[in-house]
Parts: sequence; structure tokens; C-alpha cells
Amino acid sequence: MDNQTSLCYTVNIGVITIKTLIELFDESQIENIVGLLSFAPEKVIYVGFEDVMTNDRISDLEKFLKVKGINISLEYNIVERDNYNNILNTLNNIVDKNHGCALDLTGGKELVLTAMGEVAAKRDIPVFQFNISDGTLLRVKNCENIGEPKKVSMSINENIILNGGAISYGDEGDCEWVLTDDFKSDIETMWEISRKNCAKWNKQCSTFEDLEKFGEISDGTYVKANLNCIKKPYFNYVIIDKLIKNGLIYNYKNNGHEVSFCCKNKQVKRCLFKAGNILELYAYMYLKEIEAKDPTFYDDIDVGVFVDWDGVFQSPDSEKKDTKNEIDIFLMRDIVPVFVSCKNGGVKKEALYELNTVADKFGGEYAKKYLLCTYINNNAESREFILQRAADMNIEIICDVHKLYKETFSDMLKTRVI
Repeated sequence: MDNQTSLCYTVNIGVITIKTLIELFDESQIENIVGLLSFAPEKVIYVGFEDVMTNDRISDLEKFLKVKGINISLEYNIVERDNYNNILNTLNNIVDKNHGCALDLTGGKELVLTAMGEVAAKRDIPVFQFNISDGTLLRVKNCENIGEPKKVSMSINENIILNGGAISYGDEGDCEWVLTDDFKSDIETMWEISRKNCAKWNKQCSTFEDLEKFGEISDGTYVKANLNCIKKPYFNYVIIDKLIKNGLIYNYKNNGHEVSFCCKNKQVKRCLFKAGNILELYAYMYLKEIEAKDPTFYDDIDVGVFVDWDGVFQSPDSEKKDTKNEIDIFLMRDIVPVFVSCKNGGVKKEALYELNTVADKFGGEYAKKYLLCTYINNNAESREFILQRAADMNIEIICDVHKLYKETFSDMLKTRVI
């Protein structure tokens, strides 16, 4: 299973040069790459169990390093899970054959950690461990002359590749948003209309979506539809009048049989024709402003990210179908992924399971999970169930966001979505 690539660089840290980093291969890929990103050794030798250090995980890790532009020598050593002597002998053989070794305990299991401790004690090898949640380095033994690790980070794309997936750019609705000053003003206006009554906004947007589905679209902004084709169309003229007054739609005509109007532009149309878009964009806009004021606060951020679970895209006529998810807002802080789900309305348990599942796949135990919502449920018993399930899944629910003024909304994001 050994896989050699050409070595690229050696980094001097204090008076010690870490040439060979011995890593414990873990199910969590973050733990497998934090040491090599932090100390950039010549070689990384992974030690792991056969059912954990799988070919798929190795392939994903190597794809990540390629995308990251890191050319480094890699080796893989399988050890027996319950055989202490096998683990100890493997570690000693690695140290015998390689110079400048250091041991990274991050992600290790008890038996392997014990063997590493014995090797480190008898052979005076530096041994350390990372606290990935806060980015600190725990100097376990023989680390007096090791300097501070460098800051590590990942992009959203790199994180998805590391965890075996790929961004799917061809999905419906997956289109880059351009946050011009004019469009940001439009987002503010639409959110102000929406937050007065989120349920009515969602219902109106659903009818607009039906107009597109059963009617005709011209130039990407003009819609016309026969109302007889739509089941129970809903027109809230308080909302429609505000949209017209603010120039978000114009040339509105509705004779009871046919309706037609123009949207200001394609981005405004996308907000009006999909109910959930406005809260996602409103939050994304302020997260981008936080990033602009402090570029170190987030390393990467995107909205409406479609991910393919296995990174292999199937043709439309293939019997095997792709497993995909949309992540409302995806952030990276250092190498920790942050997942934000937005619900401009009531929260159902399915929303929690979906968020938890995608975060577990693309972030594992280190993923941070947030759900922004306008309300949870009017039923007290259902509300308590949702809150308890969210707590069980380590999902932080931030409720009543429609009641926050923009300054408070921005402060809430900066202090809680971290």
C-alpha cells in the first residue's frame, strides 16, 4: 500500500528539523492533515488500522494534497488493532529507518497512543498533539525546541475533496451571486418585506415559482402564466404592492385569468421565485461584510453549495444516481468547517437530520452546525422535541432572526456563528 511521491521541502523549527512526521491515520481526515500542514515535513508516515486507512480515504487525502499544491513523500503502514507488539515494532522500525522523526498523537486510539508513548520515552522523540477545535498545540514530550506551528487553513473545495466529495456546479439554482451595492440594497428591501410575515412571503414565493413552472419566461426576468394551470394561486397585494413600489417587479398585470410581470433583474427573480433564498442571502451578505472587515475571521465562505457525496458525477441516463446535498451557507475557519442552515419559517425534524448528516460527512466531529430560523414550531411539545434533538446533534439553533435589526443581526453572526 506504500505510495511515494517526490519530496518538496524541509522546515527548520527552532533547532529541530522535523524530517519525518509519524501520523496516526484516523477516520477524521482533519486529524490526518493538521500536522503536515502545520510543520511541512519531508515525509509523512501514516500508521493505521486496515478498516480505517482505506484506499478511498487515502485517495481522498492525496487528491486534497494535489489540489493544495503540496508535493510530499507519503507512506502507509497497517497495524493490527489489538496487537500491541505489532504496533510497537512497526513504530520502532519506522524510527530506525527514518531520520528526524516526530510523533503526532492527534486522532490516536488508546493502544496506539500507549505504543507511541513508549517509543517516545525510550528514544527521545518529540511527541505532540493538536487541539483542532481551538488550533493549539499540546507539547507532550521532548518538544522544548519546537517552535510554533504555522497557521493552517482550507478552502471549501479542499475540504470537500478531502472528505471524498466534489462541488457540483451544474445544479439548478447553483449560480454565483454577485453582491453589488445595488443588489445588497435589494436584499435589504426584500428581507424587510419578508420579515413582516415570513409565512405569507413564503406562500407568495411559492406561487411565483408555480408561475415559472407552468407559464413562460422571457429574457430570464419576464413571466406570464395562465392561472387555470395553477392550483390555488396566492396573491398577497400587500407584498406585491411593496415589490412594485420598490422597483423589484414592474408591469404587473393580473386579470384573474392570466398574470404577467417583469422582475428587476435575474438575481431579484431568483430571490422571489424560491422562498428560502432571501434569509440565506441576507445572512451571507453580512457574513461577507464580517469577512471584509476582518479577513482572518473566515478563510472561505459561500452560499448555496451543492455537493456530490462520492465526487463521481453520473450521466443523466445512468442507472446509478448521484447523492447530493445543498449547503445553505458553508464557511471555513482555519481547517474547521462551519455549516449554516437557514429556515425562513417553521423548523421540522428533517431539517436537523439533513444538516447533521451533511456536516458529519464533510466535517465529522469537528464540524460546527448552526440553524438560523424565524420560528421553530407553534406547538409547545413539537418545539421542545426540536430543541432537544438539536442539542443531541450539537446543532445550535438561532431563532427569531426576523426580529433582529440589521446591526443586531450582524453582531449575532459574528459572536455566535464561529
